[in-house]
Amino acid sequence: MAVTESLIRRAEVKDWPAIRAICCKTGNAGNSIDESRWPFFGELWVGPYQKLRSDWAFVLEEESEVVGYLTGCPDTIKFEAEKKLYSVFPLFFKTLLGFYESNGDTKRFIKRTIGVEKWPEEMFPKAFRQSMYKEFPAHLHINLDASRRSKGTGSKLMEYYFDQLRANNIKGVHLFCGAGPLNFYKRLQFSELMTIEFRPGVIVYALGRKL
Repeated sequence: MAVTESLIRRAEVKDWPAIRAICCKTGNAGNSIDESRWPFFGELWVGPYQKLRSDWAFVLEEESEVVGYLTGCPDTIKFEAEKKLYSVFPLFFKTLLGFYESNGDTKRFIKRTIGVEKWPEEMFPKAFRQSMYKEFPAHLHINLDASRRSKGTGSKLMEYYFDQLRANNIKGVHLFCGAGPLNFYKRLQFSELMTIEFRPGVIVYALGRKL
């Protein structure tokens, strides 16, 4: 049986459609969301990194096909300020003007943007988040095609990202997640920093790892 070789590299312009597709194919707790949701969902979760931190996006390629990606940045506080100005507000107005099909995603986004609802990470105490961002200034999002999970490739993609952070003297990285991928991150030496119950029965974890 032939062994498939994996290549990890920085994302290029041509990769972003595939990155958005994988984001949508894994957007429902690792499973695909309905295709009608793809345009808005991809712009919401991938768009800010494509616009503002494309040099901190990495892909996993097998047989010339992008099968996984990691988006992140070394400077979360700065990124979040830029994201609000250059990504969230423009997307908000486009959504109000009907550029995207109205659905649960768009309605939730509007409510959260105007402060009627909170994003999961906003449920954590502000003082905790500020402290975490200082101690673990980088963050990440990682998604793999379902056929490439549990094969060690996700860990390799994460370690590649960690090496880039170390090369830039970044000493810690954090992320937020639900219960599903928790053990995966713990195997990569992430520690639980705090947990909250986002809504009844739904736990969100704040995790951090020193580099």
